Amino acid sequence: MRCYAVAIMSETSRWPAPWLFGVLILPLGILVGFKTTPLPYLLAQAGIPVDRIATVSTLVNLPTLFVPLWGPLADVKLRRRTWLAISIFSSALAFYIYFPLTGATHLDLMTALILVAGVADSLIAAACGGLMVRAISARDRNKASAWYQVGLLGGGALGGALVLWLVARLSLPMTGFLVALLIALPGLVAFTIPEAPPEASPWFKGRLKQIAGEFLALIRSPTRRWSVLLLLGPGSTGAAMFLLPAIASSYGVGGDGVLWINGAGGGLLLAAGALSGALVPSDWDRRLAYSGAGMTNALAVFILLGTPRPSLYLIGTVCYLITAGFCGACWTALTLEIVGPDSRDTSTLFGAFTATASVSFLYMIWLDGVGYHHFGVRGLLWTDATANLLVFAIVVVVFLVCGLGVRRAAADRAIG
Repeated sequence: MRCYAVAIMSETSRWPAPWLFGVLILPLGILVGFKTTPLPYLLAQAGIPVDRIATVSTLVNLPTLFVPLWGPLADVKLRRRTWLAISIFSSALAFYIYFPLTGATHLDLMTALILVAGVADSLIAAACGGLMVRAISARDRNKASAWYQVGLLGGGALGGALVLWLVARLSLPMTGFLVALLIALPGLVAFTIPEAPPEASPWFKGRLKQIAGEFLALIRSPTRRWSVLLLLGPGSTGAAMFLLPAIASSYGVGGDGVLWINGAGGGLLLAAGALSGALVPSDWDRRLAYSGAGMTNALAVFILLGTPRPSLYLIGTVCYLITAGFCGACWTALTLEIVGPDSRDTSTLFGAFTATASVSFLYMIWLDGVGYHHFGVRGLLWTDATANLLVFAIVVVVFLVCGLGVRRAAADRAIG
């Protein structure tokens, strides 16, 4: 244990700049952006039926749900920064191989390759998150979380737009080469992050017991257990962002408006909102900040509850996307705190929380849809806003009753 403590002290003797984690997660942002927009668009252009495109989109996004299976790799043998670089370079190489196959002729092969490459894609998140937990000081955790989401969300928007721009001007192989190069470059940045050599440990023997011990320690900690329940709650998900385009016509907004407001500008608005997470003081309780971000998201929904007209949709959607980005930054900051720098398996835990984060997101999309089914547009909006306000109210009551307080300066100083 003493050697482990020394290792932690040595690897955090020089803190990296928080913005570096926005660069390190950028490759994953580009890949997510490609799967979200250019891939279905290019397949549709190739004459693939919409139902087949939906199946492909589902398959290529499956690896994110199973990252706990290979996330523990980033906690053994090599430094996490090395695993991060390996993941980035592997994803770049895979993109170079499968992107020229985009189309009807090699659809099954392309889908299979993207699915396999998704293992490396999702490992980027686990390795980057684990490295961020270990390498960032407590006072810079909010800033690093904000930049992490900026790289993920902004990279998705700009990466998708770049792929479409290049495809319109270059061949598929040349586009694949240039985008793969862009994906690979941040992998070199990983080696600039100071990190101590890992402890000697076997690949598999005893690993399950060790990982189980990490999760058991988490469950036994009242503070960490309470934070995990908060992450699994219905607040601060920003789930309605994927349903706003579907209700745009109710506000008199056409396809071009949706393209610019939700599409081209959406990623930038999400990134701007994520960057605002850096403004949250480092000594604020991150559970209150997370639920508070959900409250700001609910306030944006109230704008959309006004008299339907195009200008209202524009203002309401802009505010919703910005606050959704803010929720994302607060989610990352809270996750980093739950994992904690004292954990041996930071990448394993971060990967697990990344996978489980989809649970609350998916059921909130479903609940918003139920609200729409029974009460129309207002039902959707009220469902989304009520979930955020309810979680915020519960958190405030718990803090007031239990006397947990708003700030945790002493705890942060102890960790830092």
